[in-house]
Amino acid sequence: MSTLNAVLPLFAMIGLGFLAARMRLLNEAAIQGLVNYIFFFTIPPMLIVMLSKADPEKLLAGGPFLLAMFSTEIAVALLAAFWARWAYGNVGPAAYGILGFSACFSNGVLLAVPLVVAAFGPEAAAPALVLVTLDILLFVAVTGLLEYGQMGGRAAMSGAAKAAALNPVIVGTIIGLALAFTGTSLPGPLDALVKFLGPAAPPTALFALGATLALRRVSAASAKPAGVLTILKLFVQPALAALILFSIPGIDPIWRAAGIVYAAAPIGLNAYLFARRYEVGVSPVSTAIVVSTALSVITLSVLLIWFGDRV
Repeated sequence: MSTLNAVLPLFAMIGLGFLAARMRLLNEAAIQGLVNYIFFFTIPPMLIVMLSKADPEKLLAGGPFLLAMFSTEIAVALLAAFWARWAYGNVGPAAYGILGFSACFSNGVLLAVPLVVAAFGPEAAAPALVLVTLDILLFVAVTGLLEYGQMGGRAAMSGAAKAAALNPVIVGTIIGLALAFTGTSLPGPLDALVKFLGPAAPPTALFALGATLALRRVSAASAKPAGVLTILKLFVQPALAALILFSIPGIDPIWRAAGIVYAAAPIGLNAYLFARRYEVGVSPVSTAIVVSTALSVITLSVLLIWFGDRV
């Protein structure tokens, strides 16, 4: 029931966005403007607020755990890229980047973090936040690939690196971690603004996703990659995470359970925001997010029941 309760509001916002677009309250230009607003003005404050509250000692204590989870994400991303190469030929670094990112990027902020804390207690917050901080490495990698894919040529690498460094998602993550490790906070008015903007990110991103789905038909061409991304995310990634985490001695059972559940979470909304921002793979990625989120009600429930007697 906790999984269902966590997922239902997500679908409600997707449905409202879908309805708004079908009623012609939004067009493509309006949706793109909304995505830009989310990407630049709400996601960074949300990350700053969430990460600034993290315990630095607990974040630093998860070295082997972090390495195991990062290896899992990279392996799944490479599987998605190799599949794209085999199925479609050389589709370019931008497509490889967005497909790989979508296959391994979990819906941590909206679903995985609150779910593992509710299921395993406050002790599970530390590993969950460790995994959220891991996302910065994925953000850097996918931003570089997307920028390089758009700009082309080896000379564009410096431009891609600059774009990654100025990416608002990456900047928000760095600021949040800096505040956590220094024990400081933003100046009063700025802190109030960040806390005001941050909560707007999840519902508006879900709303934009629903609107996008309403204006883009799911063709057979996009259904196939969406299905592959869903399988990789919901089944391959948690299985691989479990294989690695259970083979490493000394990992806290709660950290292990939190890591596997986090890996089994559906595809995160940032995959859609990146796809829409760079107009690469929008249809398969947005479809995969909805499908994986729907199926995760079952898969996550099974995992939580299984871990219930073991943590």
